[in-house]
Amino acid sequence: MSSVIWPWMGSFDPKELPQYEEIKQALAFAGKLARAYDQRVTFHPSHFVKLGGPVEALTQKSINELEGHAQILDLMGYDTPSVWNKINIHVGGSYGDKQATMERWAAAYNRLTPSCRLRMTVENDDRPNSYSVRDLLELHRLCGVPIVFDFHHWKFCEGDMTQEEALRAAIATWPKGIRPVVHWSESQEGRIPHAHSDYIKGPMNLYGLEAEVDVMIEAKAKERSLLCFRDGLPIPAVDIPSEDPGVGRKAAAAAPFLDD
Repeated sequence: MSSVIWPWMGSFDPKELPQYEEIKQALAFAGKLARAYDQRVTFHPSHFVKLGGPVEALTQKSINELEGHAQILDLMGYDTPSVWNKINIHVGGSYGDKQATMERWAAAYNRLTPSCRLRMTVENDDRPNSYSVRDLLELHRLCGVPIVFDFHHWKFCEGDMTQEEALRAAIATWPKGIRPVVHWSESQEGRIPHAHSDYIKGPMNLYGLEAEVDVMIEAKAKERSLLCFRDGLPIPAVDIPSEDPGVGRKAAAAAPFLDD
């Protein structure tokens, strides 16, 4: 689900909104529909959410925003919080010391309410100096947060692990009884390598784990990409309009900063 379903999430108490009762009813109905159609509802909050930052004000703002996501899932009728309805984020910057950052992240994670904390996951990054699955295994040791493996990100931040090693290590951090989620995306000609394509073409190699994981496709065309991939439909030639900095003229401007 989109994280902008509530604009300025975390900066206000939704219960104080004049439309709160209507919002509750709409979210409860949406949750019933999702369960009726066996849809798995998850969130991926903004990259501005940084639990490991060195500034307390930013940490608290991040906590507030994450709690807002959990509140939406509660209102949708997901009464037992778990990573089945994951709220997935990245660690964020390293601030010159990865270990200290992960320790701050773990401490902030433990400040979350159970409704939020039990839904949290963390994802590997796509920059060489950022957080690989190898790094995130240390974060998992510190606080127990499950790891979402992103195949595309691994290509840029391997962490001295093969793709299969990183995949299997990540899904092993998930609690028993809940199918781990992995992310699949691809590059597209004309964009910086890290940027997501409009559609995916595959092939999708899950190393024999097809029956054990749920795959989230990250593509600009969203559901259209899924339908084309699943049903073998032709991929349209027209690009999807995007604000992604990896698209069009912005790509050249962004390229010098990719390894920072």
